[in-house]
Amino acid sequence: MSDVYKPEELLESIDAAAVADDLKMALRDFVPTLAPLLPHLSNRSQLLTAYYFKFLVEEVTAVAVATHWWEMHLDLISQAAHSHETGRPLLAAAAQAAPLIRAHFGPHGAVTLQLITDETVRGICRLSETLTDPQDLFVAPNAYSLAQAHFHPHAWFRAVYAGKTPVGFVMLAADEEKQEYFLWRYMIATPYQGYGYGRDAIDRLVESVRTRPGAKELLVSCVPHPQGPYPFYLKCGFVDTGDIEDGEVVMKLIL
Repeated sequence: MSDVYKPEELLESIDAAAVADDLKMALRDFVPTLAPLLPHLSNRSQLLTAYYFKFLVEEVTAVAVATHWWEMHLDLISQAAHSHETGRPLLAAAAQAAPLIRAHFGPHGAVTLQLITDETVRGICRLSETLTDPQDLFVAPNAYSLAQAHFHPHAWFRAVYAGKTPVGFVMLAADEEKQEYFLWRYMIATPYQGYGYGRDAIDRLVESVRTRPGAKELLVSCVPHPQGPYPFYLKCGFVDTGDIEDGEVVMKLIL
């Protein structure tokens, strides 16, 4: 990992960064905690975790960034740290650094649905990696959804943003000829759950669907699981139709 994880270079960039002194100190304490963990990870996890670590430090120490990924990267780093006892110091250091990084960047902005570009597509796909059991069983990975969309004539997809931060993904099957609209894929990444972004994203989606020809209802289906999204959809105004399709409960929202 010497070509990716270079503590000396990371520390130099931290020292040169225009960030608050307490954040610099927290980042300096954070950097060396990765080294003891890496040998205990699989080769793939070693490489990915080292890159996430590098990306996180680069983002925090940059003069300006167009898109914020640091919370996602910190979540993925923390997942790796939870896999072995040598990750405990990293988790402790991350807990110290996170609120300072959050204060550095400021609060998230309003929720919007935005186009996915060649610069953001990899990160949008990576959001799926934050989902853990059982949530990762309820929705296909974003990469799979994007691949499907390019072969489906009625697919419409967007990234869910909170300010500058991509927090999720949404995809419709929108057949305007038949005037049928189905929420095909929907996810909010783990670090961004519990802040109301999911409900706001549904509101933005509904606003969009209402502008389409003959839109009278929005359908969705979900896995009937105690930890599934059924209660969330109820709170968003969907009702159970009583239908079961491919083992999933079909719900609808009257527009």
